[in-house]
Amino acid sequence: MMKKNAYYRLNNEPDILNGFSRTLAEIEWLLLVLVLFYLVVGQVSEDTKPMLILASCLYGALVIFFQYLNFFKEAKAWKIAFQTWVMIIFISWVIWYTGKLHSPLFNLYLLPVIASAITLGKLATLLEVGLICAIFLYLKYDASETIENLFSLVGTSHLSMLFFPMVLVAYISTMLAADIQMGFSKLKVISEIDDLTKLFNHRTFKYLSEKIIHHAERQALDVSVLMIDADNLKKINDRFGHEAGNLLLTNIAQCLTSVLRGGDIAARYGGDEFVILLPDCDRDNAILVAGRIVDEFKSTQIRYQGETIELSASIGVACFPEQGLNIDMLLSKADKAMYASKRQGNNLVTLYSAGMDA
Repeated sequence: MMKKNAYYRLNNEPDILNGFSRTLAEIEWLLLVLVLFYLVVGQVSEDTKPMLILASCLYGALVIFFQYLNFFKEAKAWKIAFQTWVMIIFISWVIWYTGKLHSPLFNLYLLPVIASAITLGKLATLLEVGLICAIFLYLKYDASETIENLFSLVGTSHLSMLFFPMVLVAYISTMLAADIQMGFSKLKVISEIDDLTKLFNHRTFKYLSEKIIHHAERQALDVSVLMIDADNLKKINDRFGHEAGNLLLTNIAQCLTSVLRGGDIAARYGGDEFVILLPDCDRDNAILVAGRIVDEFKSTQIRYQGETIELSASIGVACFPEQGLNIDMLLSKADKAMYASKRQGNNLVTLYSAGMDA
């Protein structure tokens, strides 16, 4: 069961962060356009216009730097947080020169609050709302001149009318973002995980493998692929039925996960085939891992309807970069090595060799 996390942050989802970063850029430009529009049509004194123009130019330059000059770098949560804090500072500067608490641009604070609530979660948004509250108090104190007026009934009521809508918007936005993320996470699990074995599916394995091999190519690291085929699945299905076959597949998946390291990737490749990617693992270590998997299979027995079902699998091994420079080549070579194991018997491990292409 998936637990809802109200303090959810999206920094573990780079693709989503990139999307939010682009949306944030649009919000930043909207903020700048609104301020410049007010400079043109609003009743702004000539004395304050230079300060507002200066702030707008600096803010625009910062947006360009983070969103365009730095576009080739992956979006990070701290970058989005920094930009929302800069938005608050820019808005505060504008409000200071356009009437303070009576500024018609006061509601611009809602823009960074909503952006933070959607992308950074409740904690970061709470800190930003706290900063805005402190700015409210400072502006109110500066306008009231005395502490007594600041905390009088009239002063407190005025401050509450300004501040409470901000808190309400922050709360609702954060809760909606959490609900959306929970739904997204459920869909993500459904699309990435094989329902029977709880391992990754074929598509997810390919996606993750391409990233790992790309990293290995840059860092000159070894990567190994194991292709595993259940030897006796068809016989078990014919003799006991598909329920027993499914039980066999789930036990194979459990054996694989018990042997592998935390960074290894195991997936159900299709039907009775499984595949494993071993990052930073050379040929010799890959063969050792495959041997441990075979030993785990041999020591595992399944009881079904009073009968004992033994696990048996054929394993083929292919290594990057010797046998292939991409995941498709490695899978093809590992598959050929696996069929070579199958022809020789059960519970065997075979390393790919050039002669298997014939």
